[in-house]
Amino acid sequence: MQNSSSHIHRSVFLVLVSIMVHSAAFARVDAVLGPLKLEDNPNLVLLAPISDHPEIMLSRPQYVISYNKERRAPNWVSWRLQLSDLGRVTRSNDFSADADLDQYFSQTLKSNDQAVVTSDYSGSCFTRGHQAPSGDRTDSVPDNQTTFFMSNMIPQTSYLNSVIWQHLEEYTRDLVQTENKTLFIIDGPIYDQDYGSIGPKNDIKIPSKNFKVVVILDANQTAADITNKTEMIAVIMPNILEDGRPPIRTPDNKTCSGFQITNKNVSKDDWKQYITTVADIEKQSGIEIFPALKNK
Repeated sequence: MQNSSSHIHRSVFLVLVSIMVHSAAFARVDAVLGPLKLEDNPNLVLLAPISDHPEIMLSRPQYVISYNKERRAPNWVSWRLQLSDLGRVTRSNDFSADADLDQYFSQTLKSNDQAVVTSDYSGSCFTRGHQAPSGDRTDSVPDNQTTFFMSNMIPQTSYLNSVIWQHLEEYTRDLVQTENKTLFIIDGPIYDQDYGSIGPKNDIKIPSKNFKVVVILDANQTAADITNKTEMIAVIMPNILEDGRPPIRTPDNKTCSGFQITNKNVSKDDWKQYITTVADIEKQSGIEIFPALKNK
C-alpha cells in the first residue's frame, strides 16, 4: 500500500526478542519493529509497560506502540511530550495503514494478517481515535503523519474522542507550552465490557474504556528522575455516547443515530471526573504501567 508517509519506513529493521534488553519481561512479544531499539527509545519511562497481551512493538522516534494483532489495536502507546515537539505543522489527516506491520505480516510471518486500513472503520459509527495525538507532534510533517498510522488508533465514540479525551489532550499541551513541563504519557484501551467489534471481518474489538497516565516533570528532568512520588494524572474514560449510553448499535440503526455530538459547549474540565489511580488502571487493563518504579 502506498501513502505519502511511506518514506519514513525505508530504514525499518526487525529486532528479535532474543536480543531485547529486559526481554524476560516480554513473554508474549513477537517482534520489535521500527528504527529504534527499545532501550534507546526516549518515549519510554525507562522500561516498557509489561502486558499480559500479545505484543508487536513498534519503536519509533515519535512513540512506542504495543500492538495487539488479535484485537488489531494497540495494547498501549507511550510517548514523551516536550516543547520542541510542538510547532506550527497542521494536522495532516493522512490516515494510513502501518507499512511496518504489513511488511512483517506478509514477509516475515508470511501470514494472511493485515494492518488495519482506514476503510475498516467505514460505516461503524466509531471514530479513528488517536492514542498518541496529532497535536502532540506538530514539529514536522513526518512526525505528524506518523501519528495517523492506523496502528495508533482505537474505535472511540465521537463524544470520547472529540470532547472529554480532547480536553485532556489540550490540558497536557498547555502544561508544556505555558509551564514548560516535560511529560511522559501512556494510554490505551480497556475491554472490561463486551461492546462488540467493527471492520469488514468484525475483528477490531471495541474498547469499553480508554486509560491515560500523564507523568509531569520540569523541563530539565528526564525519565531517570521519575519516582513513585512524581506528580501524575491518571484517568479512565468510558467509551460512551453523549447521553451516557454504551455505544451498542441495534441492527435497525443504519444512520448511527445517537452517536453524533449535539453539544460541544461543555466545561473543558470535564475530564477531571474520570481521575483515578495508576493501580486501578493496571487492575482494569492487565498492564503494569511502570515496571521500572518498583524499587524507587
